[in-house]
Formats: sequence, structure tokens, C-alpha cells
Amino acid sequence: MFLSKKTQLVAIDIGSSSIKLVQLSEIKAGEFELTHFGMMPLDDECIVEGVIKQPERVAEALKNLIKAEKIQSRYAVSAVAGEAVFIKKIKVPVMLEGELSEKITQEAEQYIPFDIDDVALDFQLLGTVKVDKAKESDSSQGSEFNEESQNNDPQQEDSDEETSDEETDGEMMEILLVAVQRAIIDERTDILLEAGLKPAIIDLNVFALMNAAQLTNDLSSMGITALIDLGDSYTHINIIQDGTMGYTRDIPIGGAYCTNMLMSKFKVPFNQTLKIKRGNFSSDIKEEEVIKIIAQAYKKVLEEVQKSFEYFGTLSGNKKVERILLCGGGSMIRGLDGFFADYLKVPVEILNPMQGVKVNPKNFDNSLIDEMSGLSTVALGLATRRFDYT
Repeated sequence: MFLSKKTQLVAIDIGSSSIKLVQLSEIKAGEFELTHFGMMPLDDECIVEGVIKQPERVAEALKNLIKAEKIQSRYAVSAVAGEAVFIKKIKVPVMLEGELSEKITQEAEQYIPFDIDDVALDFQLLGTVKVDKAKESDSSQGSEFNEESQNNDPQQEDSDEETSDEETDGEMMEILLVAVQRAIIDERTDILLEAGLKPAIIDLNVFALMNAAQLTNDLSSMGITALIDLGDSYTHINIIQDGTMGYTRDIPIGGAYCTNMLMSKFKVPFNQTLKIKRGNFSSDIKEEEVIKIIAQAYKKVLEEVQKSFEYFGTLSGNKKVERILLCGGGSMIRGLDGFFADYLKVPVEILNPMQGVKVNPKNFDNSLIDEMSGLSTVALGLATRRFDYT
């Protein structure tokens, strides 16, 4: 079968605590209706700190989810994230598209902190920008890759680019360079294949988040906006500037720390902690103790988010984040949006991309779908993808 934009794809988001499945039908360009939605919990030991430790059990859980949702399509879109993903903005002289592809392939190694033979490489042309080479050289001094930026700072240009006669004052092409370690791609595709699916697209979580946010927001007109995905093992930050990615970072701290603290303090099982986080608990549990634990658990996350905002400012000429959109499992914690707003001094909203999708009440419980929207943000973003060759 030849794949096309009309080929039905099923979106699979494999997270640390659950697998999310979403399928959307496109009513017309940019408008979608929910056709399938499901989740399957994973045992704690299946995925640890973002690393799949028990792929057989994950594949079996995915098989069961596919069966439960009666999925007919065999073609899947999934995504990867974490320290195996590298994203960077670079500038190159203006050239033809064919020449650009060859130049990126030849010179990518100088930018990527992985062995070039171990990565899958891709890039996107963002457009052309006017550059003052003397100013660019001065401002780039000392901007070497460091621990704060981790491996994902698309706004940081490399200071070691070779200077040629072509690189004078004038226009240059701005490129978003992406490299992903093949091992993590193979890990995801193997699970999809074992579950009976055929991987059609392997995307990045950060791009899926942008696609999901676009269902209910015009990112190009919102000012500088931070999409923050509060996952179980990771917190993903994606700062959007003028509708494009300005800075991204994966922080290896997530909601699992909060979960473990609640389990330890109140001697409750994992499932009970989810209810506690959402404000549903018995009278023998004091609300002030719950608030204290949640605040303590997310303080480190907030400190790292603050550092990321400050670093973005140094890269962008002291520009500041104007709005935060929270999603992921952590966004379902009662009052956490207010905690983020108070600490970061930035307005915070809970992202609910499901509000931008048509949901037939005959097929789905709207209240349940709405409640689970935070957990399904990446899957929803993936489900908007259509197969193409670009």
C-alpha cells in the first residue's frame, strides 16, 4: 500500500506511566473530529527515567490498548524526547535547496554532541534573516554548549562556524537542525512493530506539543509563550517566539518524585496518589500537608524552569516569556497552575487542546475526555499529523 495524506494514522504516545492512543479524522483542512481515544497504564518498572526497561511488557500493553479501541489502521505516528534528542538553530549562507541538504549533511557533525554515525538527521528551513557578521561574532562569544542549555537550545547559534566570503553582512538561511540517536528511534519502532503496527512517522514531543497547542491557540500571535509538559520522568519546556520554536529543554525531573513523596507520607498505593493530587482524599489526610508536599516536589522543577527562562533571555536580547501553557499529567494537579504563576511571575493557563476537536457525545463521555486532555496532549498533537514526503 502506498501511503498518502489520506492514510489513517493512529497516534501512540508512550509515556513513563501510561500509553496514550488517539486517532482523529480530518473534517476539513485544520479541523478534526475524535474517532478513537484510549489509555493503558504501565507498571512502574516498565519505563524508568524515560528509558524502556521492559519492552515486551510495553508492547503487550500497547497490543491490549489497540484491541480495546478496535483500531483498524496499522500505520502509526509516535514521538521521542529526552537527552537522546538534539535541536539547534544554525545559520548558513543562502543557497539552493539541493546544496543545502548536502551542506547540512557534511557539516552537521560540528554541531551535534553525538557520534554522527549514531543519529538520524533532519532539518527545517525557517527562512532567511539579515545578519551583521561583526555583531553576530561579538554576541556569540562565550555561547558554547553548556550544562544549562543541555542538548536543546535552538536559538543558540554556534560560534565556531567557518567564515567565508559568502558570510558577509546580508541575508543568511536560518535552519532548525534536529538529530536523534538511532537507538531511541529503534526502541520505539520495535515496540510499535511488536504490537502489530507499522511506524509511518517518528516525530518529536516538542513538535507534537506545538501541533496540539495550535488546535486552540494561534501561537504566532500570542507573544512569547512557554509550553511546559509536566511528565512523569521529564519536564519538557518549549518556548515559542513568533510562532516558531525559540528554545527547548528537557529537564530530567517529573511528577514521579511527587507521587513517591505522597505514597511515602500517606502510605497509599500509586492509584490513590492520583486522586490526592486532584484534591480527592479522605478526611484523615490534611489538605495543608498535601499542598506542602506538592510544593516541595515541584520546587526543583520550578527552579529549573526559571533558569531556562533566564537563559532564553540571554539568547534573545533579554526578551521575556509572556505566557505559560501547562499540559501533561502534572497539569491535572489542583492548584499547580497558580503555584507556577506565583513563582515565575508569568500568567499561566492549563492547555486543553481537546477543546479544539469535535467530540461526538454519542461516542465519548465529554467530561472524562476533558479531564484526561492534559495527559493526551502529545498524542493529540501527533494525531494531527498526516503522512507526506516533506
